[in-house]
Amino acid sequence: MKPMRQMVCALLAVTLLIPAAAASPGSGNPLWDVQGHWAQKEIQEAVAAGWVDGYPDGSFQPEKTITRAEFTKLLLDAIHLTPDSETVAWMTETATTKDGRYSEKKYVPILNDMDGHWLTTQGWTDAALYSGMVVPDDYNGKNFRPEKEIARYEIALMTDRALGLVYPANQYAGEDLPFADNAEILDWMKGYVHEAVQAGILEGYPDNTFRPNQTSTRAEAVVMIQRMLHEMEQGLNPEIHLVVQYAEEGTVLWEEETDEIQLQIVDNVVYASIKDIYDVERRLIKDHGTEHTNNPLWNINDPYSEMWWPIQQIYCISMISQTCAFFDYRMGDTGYVTESGLARQFHTPARALYGEVMIPVCDLSHPDSQPQGSWYQDDWHGAWDADTNTLTLLLYYHVQTFVGS
Repeated sequence: MKPMRQMVCALLAVTLLIPAAAASPGSGNPLWDVQGHWAQKEIQEAVAAGWVDGYPDGSFQPEKTITRAEFTKLLLDAIHLTPDSETVAWMTETATTKDGRYSEKKYVPILNDMDGHWLTTQGWTDAALYSGMVVPDDYNGKNFRPEKEIARYEIALMTDRALGLVYPANQYAGEDLPFADNAEILDWMKGYVHEAVQAGILEGYPDNTFRPNQTSTRAEAVVMIQRMLHEMEQGLNPEIHLVVQYAEEGTVLWEEETDEIQLQIVDNVVYASIKDIYDVERRLIKDHGTEHTNNPLWNINDPYSEMWWPIQQIYCISMISQTCAFFDYRMGDTGYVTESGLARQFHTPARALYGEVMIPVCDLSHPDSQPQGSWYQDDWHGAWDADTNTLTLLLYYHVQTFVGS
C-alpha cells in the first residue's frame, strides 16, 4: 500500500473514534443523515452506548461500506473487549494452544500484514487475536487485509465467536443450508452462517439467497451487532442475592454473600461466570482453608493454573500440579471435560458474555432446595429460595482425592 493511501485510511479510521458531539457547529444536528433512516434507532442506541461514533461533520454515513478493521473495532468495543480491559489482559496472559495443557505452549497468533495499521497501534489487533474474535488461519496467508470491505459470511463468523458459538457451528459444518445460493457458501462457513441465522443476527433476502460475499454498510453492521448484543445480554445483572458456601470433606466451613460472580438469567436458567466462580473459590481457600491448603499438590498460586484457548473458546483450569487435574469449560457446549477424560453434562449449553464462559447453575423451573455439588468433580447446582431471591452455590475443596492419610 502506498504511503498516501495509508494516511488516508488512517484518517478515516480515526474519524470513527471522534464522538458525534464533535460535529462542526454549522451542522446543527449531529448524525443528521440518520434521521428517518431504517436503522436510525439502532444507530442512535449504539452511539449512546459509546461503541460507535459519527464523523467530524456530524454525519454517520450509514450507507458507506464497512471494512474488516472497522467492524472488528466496533465488535470488540461493543462487547467490552477493549485493549485496556482486564479480560483482554487475562486472555493475553493465559492464551494457550490446545496441546499446551501439559507443555504450557503459549498461543502466539500472527497476522502478517498488520504492522503499523491503526488497528494494531491502538491495541485492537491483539485484543481481536487473543480473544479469539479473529483467527489468523481463517485468512489466506494469514493476511487480514484490514481495509477490505467485510463480507456477510465474515460478520456471521465474528458475531458467532462473540456469542461463543464456535463449537455448535463446527458441529454443523458442511450441512446444506436452506438458501438458494447454498453452493456459494463454503462448507467450513456453513455452520457459522447457520448459527448466526438461528440467533437472529443475519437474515436471508426475499429471493431466498444469503449472499455470503456481499459487503455490508455501516448501518447494517451496527444493526447486526445490536442483534448480537440483544442475544448476549439477556437477563443481565438480575436482582439475585448470591450466597457462596465453602466446604471441605463435606463440612461447610464458611458462608457469605457476594457480588463477585457475574450472573444472568436466560429462559429461566441462571448462568454464572465460571472464571468468577473459581476466583471466589480460590479466595475462600486462601482465607478459610485448613491444613490441606499447604499440600504440595495444590497449585492455587501457579500462574499456569488457568488457561484460555482462543480458537476453541475453552476456559481450562488445572488444579493439581503433579497429577494434571483439569477441567475444560467450552462455550456453546452442554458439558465439560474433567481430568479423568469424562464429560459432565449441563442441562443447557454454556453461554458467552463479554468473553466470559457462563455455565448454567440453576434451573428456576426445577430448583433445588439445597445446593448440590459433586465430591470429585466441579459441579454446581445452586439452591434457590424464591421468597428472598437468593441463589446459594456450594464450593468444594478437591484435594481430598489426592492427599494421603
